[in-house]
Amino acid sequence: MSARPLLCALAAVLACSCSTPRPRAPARAPQALDFESAIRRLERKDPASPAVLSAKLAYAQFLLDDTSAPCAKRLTLAQEQMGSVAANPETHILFPAGWALVASLEYRQQLERAACDQAADPRDALLAAAAAAHRAVALYRGEFAYRSMVIMQFDAAIAWRRAGEKAAALAALKSALAMDREFGFEDDARQNYALLLTWRDEPATAIARLLKDFPRRRVRLTFGWHALHARVTVEDRRATLDGGQIAYSHAAAAFERRITAAPHGGWSVTYTHRLRAYDPGVWPPEPGAKRRRLVFPPAPLIPVDIKVSAKGEFAGVEDLQKFSTRLTRKTGQLIRAATPAGKAARIAAEDALEGTAIDFSPGMLEADTAQSYELETAMWIGATLDQGDWYEVSAPLALPGMGQFVIEQHIEFAFTRRVPCTAAATADRCVEIVLHMRPDAKALRHMLADIGGPSPGGLFTDYFASMEERIVIDPTTLLPYRGERRIYWYAAIGQRARNAVVESEHVVSGTRYAH
Repeated sequence: MSARPLLCALAAVLACSCSTPRPRAPARAPQALDFESAIRRLERKDPASPAVLSAKLAYAQFLLDDTSAPCAKRLTLAQEQMGSVAANPETHILFPAGWALVASLEYRQQLERAACDQAADPRDALLAAAAAAHRAVALYRGEFAYRSMVIMQFDAAIAWRRAGEKAAALAALKSALAMDREFGFEDDARQNYALLLTWRDEPATAIARLLKDFPRRRVRLTFGWHALHARVTVEDRRATLDGGQIAYSHAAAAFERRITAAPHGGWSVTYTHRLRAYDPGVWPPEPGAKRRRLVFPPAPLIPVDIKVSAKGEFAGVEDLQKFSTRLTRKTGQLIRAATPAGKAARIAAEDALEGTAIDFSPGMLEADTAQSYELETAMWIGATLDQGDWYEVSAPLALPGMGQFVIEQHIEFAFTRRVPCTAAATADRCVEIVLHMRPDAKALRHMLADIGGPSPGGLFTDYFASMEERIVIDPTTLLPYRGERRIYWYAAIGQRARNAVVESEHVVSGTRYAH
């Protein structure tokens, strides 16, 4: 890979020791009691923590792997672990990235049940396994976890085949192969073609012929902006858990984006009509509720005018103070106009107004704008990426849920596939790039310790966060066409688990550029 670093160096330093290491005793294989004690320990610390949910699914996976134990008992225990995760509606906010794993474990459980219960007809279990695999395919696609998606598509084919549904199995396997070709998974395709030939009673030597035209894609990303006018639409959907209540919010905005040549070189990016069709989603109704009850801080949808150098480097913001004042005033008016009567609503509105003043301050707007531009455009200037290869960098990024804090985060990214730039286009002229971002564990511990983290007498009991991003850009210009961002964070605040204040949020944001 040859890529421009994102805010920091890409190189990693490998440390070595010349001393002779002492031999270690072989590690003991984990036992069921190990998982059970770990779950109890985590529940004592923070019963709502995503770590508890992950531990329960790890236990379920261990039970499904442990073929030495009687199958009926371990399948029942595995179902109990998965069921306890699914039983709590809050887990859909606390654990958004875990549901694909739940579906994949359900697939394995049903497959094992078909083999375990010899007295019953296994067909129902096999059909249930195929259904679970298809759910996992959709969930992994939504997480941009494409390799796992293809594996589950293959697994669906296996379940159909074992159920005697040969036509459905063949169709599912062909679909997996189409995904292999789309995303460039050649090794996976080689195995899938081998199975396809077996099912067709064709010789294995035909694999070479089938793979002869397998696409091998590499993309060179070049900054080549030109004057352009685009219509931009932004949507932000949030699910928030606060004080034991779950609420959903939808925010939206539409505006014009103009790229023009700057008088002294480079480019100016200006946005017009930014506040005309602006709904920050500050008073979402509860599902099924007759009145609005919960206020959200407004979604920061509106971008700031920026300057970009001739080489594509972020060169600063323009007219920031004036726009910050207008945006804060407009959002405050929307909050006040929608505030219901009552003391609780008034207090919530005051909190939202205070948060707005912070989130839409000039410093926060500039930092958010610079980070978005780096991830969407500047990071890719001069990069050469091979499809399906994952690359890693580290960079200081804003912490989800606590945007005023910037810490080192791990970023994994890949060129995943060629796609049309727009829904109406037919040629695959654009590329899709996917990023996975997680806070560095050590940096997070230090930051939380500084503000009162998970320690005796500390403020934070627990904190988790992740961010996934998908961008669609023209590789010859780096002009964006689509973007999607999924942000998740969880925080437990309080010294004792039973007294902790739990807050969590799952945000899905989408942006479209109509050039």
